Amino acid sequence: MVNSLLADEAWAEFLSIFTGEFAWLTITLMAVGLILCIIEATIPGFGVCGISGLVCEVAAIVVHATLCKGSPVQVLILIALITLVTLLIFLLFVRSARFGMLGKTPIIQNKTAIPENYGKEAQEELKKLIGKEGIIVNECRPIGKMRINDDVFEVSSKDSLIEKGEVAKVIAVEDAIIYVNKITY
Repeated sequence: MVNSLLADEAWAEFLSIFTGEFAWLTITLMAVGLILCIIEATIPGFGVCGISGLVCEVAAIVVHATLCKGSPVQVLILIALITLVTLLIFLLFVRSARFGMLGKTPIIQNKTAIPENYGKEAQEELKKLIGKEGIIVNECRPIGKMRINDDVFEVSSKDSLIEKGEVAKVIAVEDAIIYVNKITY
């Protein structure tokens, strides 16, 4: 019987949070804070929504304690309620980041955003240079530049050093690196 009375009093104390002259303000601040925290959890940004949501939750507690003349028990109930809801939102965020919708958004990706065929066309164009000759415009030790027709390419020498002005031949292209050898007549 005593436990029943205590439970009834606790329930009445909890419900009294949502009644009174400024209860609408407490409820509004809690709802706005909850919505902002959920937005931050599902669409992470710079934390503006999350911080604003937490500020609204703290403001709800302060408003209830000061304007609504809430008892210390009511304030503790509000703190516990807000902590529980915030913890649940955080757990929802962590789960969503690992397994749910958030893990499938462009914000959090497991793969690179570069298309799979990126650079393949350029690689094929460079392979057309194999066998062509050109003039070294910056000496290769082992990296330098070589002019083939009107285009200048960065090349790597298979020989130790190729001086500026010497003629070289493209012998291979690997991973967008053009390898050349000096031609001696």
